[in-house]
This record gives sequence, C-alpha cells and structure tokens, in this order.
Amino acid sequence: MLIPYKVDVYSARIPFANYLVMIAMVAAFVVQRVCPLQNLDQLVLRDWSVLALFGHMWLHLGYPHIIGNLIFLWVFGNAVCSKVGNLFYLPLYISVGLVAAVVHLVFDGRPAVGASGAIFGIVGVYFMFYPFNSIKCLFWFIAYIRRINIAGVWIILWWIILNVLGAVTGYTAAAYFGHIGGFVAGLVLTFLLIKTKLIIRDNMDDAIIRSLKI
Repeated sequence: MLIPYKVDVYSARIPFANYLVMIAMVAAFVVQRVCPLQNLDQLVLRDWSVLALFGHMWLHLGYPHIIGNLIFLWVFGNAVCSKVGNLFYLPLYISVGLVAAVVHLVFDGRPAVGASGAIFGIVGVYFMFYPFNSIKCLFWFIAYIRRINIAGVWIILWWIILNVLGAVTGYTAAAYFGHIGGFVAGLVLTFLLIKTKLIIRDNMDDAIIRSLKI
C-alpha cells in the first residue's frame, strides 16, 4: 500500500478554501454519527436529484473512508488550492465532484457516497501542473513500512490504471467510474482555466502544459 503524505510543491498562498472543504467533510461526518445514514438517504447518490448530486460528496461510510480522503485532500488539495487560489478552488472542487457523480450514474448507478470523485478531480488538476514533482509516500506491506519518493506521474498513473481495471472487472463496490470521471474533469478544467488565462502558469509547473503547447 502506498500512502502519500507530502508533495514537493512550493506554496505561496495559505489554502484556506481547502481547509474549509476539509472542515465541512468532518462536520458532515459528525452529523452522520448522530444521524444514521438511512436518515440522510436523500443525500446518497442514486439518482439525478440535486440534493444527491451535491450532498453525496460530503458523506462517508466510516472512519477509514473519511481518513483516507482527508489524507489525499490534505496532500493534493493544499497544493492545488495554493496554485489556483482560494477564489477558484471551491467551485473547481464542486465542479469535478459533480462530473464524477454524473459519470458514476451513467456508467455504474449503484448508490454511492464519498468525496473520492471530487478528490480524484483535484489529483487531475495537480497532475497537469506538477507531474514530475516528487510525492513522498509510506510504503506499507504487513509489518514492513518504508518512506519512498516517487514522481507524481508514476504514482498517479498507477492509481488510474487500478481504477480502470476496477471499473472493467467490477472488483469491489468502489465508485471507479466516478474516480476516472473526476480525474478527467480535473484535466479538462485545468486546460480551460489556463487557456482562458484565469490561472497563470509559470516555469516551475508547466511540464505537461508546455508539452501540450497550451
């Protein structure tokens, strides 16, 4: 198991918007502990209702689910928020989460909750800016734990391959299609934000952007 815990990215801004997203996720989880998930059924992603489309990404099935998503959001969300700015981050996060939800409903349709689709979208944004920056990870196998550094392009592509395989085979009930949809949405929205100059690239983060001649 690879658990990311730090990215080699310089942050000039304090990512307040990402902190807000994380606080909202934790607050929603606390509400779930008090109010069982069946009483929040209208927020579960199983149809095209507005409440489900927006609400599912704040709910989680248990402590491992939310802790894993918070780790990914802390590692990648802080870097992305610092880059795109607090003003753009929350709409960006919600947008990739909605695209992930739509893709899940179209290609899977099973009831789903969790922020994974939106977080994979944020990982997609990160990938566009910082593909070759080092990601510090814990490699954990049974009792063996070691810290390693991996270029972002390799570990992120590995995660996408695993999700594609999961989507094709149907292995476990994870929302693989939503993860893939969120990631692609992150790539596309980043392209549009840069193309419209709403986000300015620089020489420290344009490895993929320059290769695409944006």
